[in-house]
Amino acid sequence: MQTTVIDTDYGHLSRLADQAADGAYLFAEHTVEAGRATPYRTHPRDHRSFVVIAGRVRLETPTETRTYGRLGGWHALPGCVHRIVNVGAEPAVLIEAGSVLGETREMTEPEGATDCHCPDISDYTVHKPWGGEVWYTHNLPGVPYALKRIRMTEGHQSSLQSHRQKLETNYVIEGEATVLTGATAPDDLSAVIDLERLTTTVHRPRTGWTNPPGELHRVIARTDYTSIEVSTPELDDVIRWQDDAGRGHGRIDSEHAGGRS
Repeated sequence: MQTTVIDTDYGHLSRLADQAADGAYLFAEHTVEAGRATPYRTHPRDHRSFVVIAGRVRLETPTETRTYGRLGGWHALPGCVHRIVNVGAEPAVLIEAGSVLGETREMTEPEGATDCHCPDISDYTVHKPWGGEVWYTHNLPGVPYALKRIRMTEGHQSSLQSHRQKLETNYVIEGEATVLTGATAPDDLSAVIDLERLTTTVHRPRTGWTNPPGELHRVIARTDYTSIEVSTPELDDVIRWQDDAGRGHGRIDSEHAGGRS
């Protein structure tokens, strides 16, 4: 992942979605220094989702304020005016993801702002043989992106998989993972995959990678690890070429039993 870092009045902004994801979704990391606040922002055509990964912040809109700590977050709906204030003694770090259909406007005061509401991110949980996922955007049906938190326990690995349509970018926030990528999936679903064809990289916190459609990939947990993933919305688009639990392709309904909305 090649990031672009921009200095700001409140700290800095790192653009996380590399060139493969241009135009598909926004994925960025904001660092808000102690005692600082972002400008008020609004994006009339876009949904945006925010997740705190370090520190403590206050979300301010013209009608409400709420405080969030690590792994808490919210959705900013189209047209909503909002800003983020660091209320802790250390820098606060947040992930922002969302659609990129139109412009984002900034202002020093919420002039002319209309009433708006920023719902909390969803805690819908999907259980996996290797850990689990929290689908943050499960309560935003129909949006053109998906945001989730992935947790894998040490010594486990995901299936060797590919996607027909889904484009995804992962960003590690805790632990270490080995990632296998770099080869195109064959057309023949019965083909045997030679893992020696794949490139191996190790990712630690504040690093990540993008998997375009059709690319073979697998994640192996070197330690317990957590990542934030943004993708296009095709969450059930999974071809499993190898799987330690013997799962087939696509959605596994039993993994969603007991999921919270």
